[in-house]
Amino acid sequence: MERERVRMPVGAVIACVLAITFLAALIIGLGILTKRLISAKNDIDRDASAVTTDAPAYTDTPTVTKAPNVTEVPFTTAEPSQSGTSVGNSKTDIIARCMSTVVSIDITVSSGSQSEIAGSGSGTIITNDGYIVTCNHVVEGAANIYVYLNDGSSYEATLIGNDPVTDIAVIKINADGVQFPSAVMGTSNNLLVGQSVYAIGNALGELSNTVTDGIISGLDRDIEINGQSMTLLQTSAAINSGNSGGALFLDTGELIGVVNAKTSGTTTTGASIEGLGFAVPIDLAKPIISDIMTYGFVTGRPYLGVSTKNVSYGYSFFNYTTYPQVVSIVEGSPADLAGIRENDIIVAINGDTISSSTALRVKINSFNVGDVITVTVLRGNNTYDIQVTLQERTQK
Repeated sequence: MERERVRMPVGAVIACVLAITFLAALIIGLGILTKRLISAKNDIDRDASAVTTDAPAYTDTPTVTKAPNVTEVPFTTAEPSQSGTSVGNSKTDIIARCMSTVVSIDITVSSGSQSEIAGSGSGTIITNDGYIVTCNHVVEGAANIYVYLNDGSSYEATLIGNDPVTDIAVIKINADGVQFPSAVMGTSNNLLVGQSVYAIGNALGELSNTVTDGIISGLDRDIEINGQSMTLLQTSAAINSGNSGGALFLDTGELIGVVNAKTSGTTTTGASIEGLGFAVPIDLAKPIISDIMTYGFVTGRPYLGVSTKNVSYGYSFFNYTTYPQVVSIVEGSPADLAGIRENDIIVAINGDTISSSTALRVKINSFNVGDVITVTVLRGNNTYDIQVTLQERTQK
């Protein structure tokens, strides 16, 4: 039997064709529109990237973002010059200001009836009325002290006081009423290895205010100088003979150290030594400087109360021995009260041999105020053990 065919009305067929055509047109139209929008956006982006403006368009309250790890320079910023460099705050201006505070120092010692130049060094003016910090070993034993400023002027100076333990001394220019440029005191407690520094001093005792630059190479270096242990800053800035007592400045202009030593040459194994300079940290020096300026000495330190010189004693065929001999005694000092006399030769303290005036000083500084020590002296042909109670210095 033949299956009956189902016939769709003509109207329904036409309606389906129109619906399909409409949907296809809608899809095609949306695709074209989307393509045009994307193209227009790309054109806008390209145009924006090609535009160069003469000045940024700031809002009324612009937001300024600082670069990370930038240290603010602690000087007043001057008006910009025509070249665009900030007046008074450039590298050369900072160095010039630092140089104006650094002095060259010559000392004389008595030689018979005359005085002769015995050494040279450096110092830094720390107050406007002419107080200068330098190293003890620069001015120790000086009969006269002369200072030479960067402006060409020169003055005689007076020793205010010194401290062999820290190798710090303070002198003062003999010039009442004169105002001198003085260094800006910084701090050494927060220094970092790698910070840039300038060393300024009287290189070789002839080249006044020589500037060398470098970095902080090390912190809290325990160095022994003339038998005295010191904790110092290490720098790669070139240090030469004559720089002692000079200044170590941060590259922003603050005084952070007093140059006092260098190491050069070769080691016992033949290794070459270069670029090892050292300075007393300024935060260690500040209380020492303050005590010296106030009292003429450092408080809280034990002292014996003698001045000595090295003498040879006990010659033999192959060698001889040196000991400190008492030249003078401070009246009322521990040595005076204990009975030590001028010309006594100090050979030992508490049984330990003392071979020089430096060794004597170092040994005394190893004790505390109030300690009782045994000082062995040679007096003529006799040896005496003298009990001495160390006291704090109360006068210069």
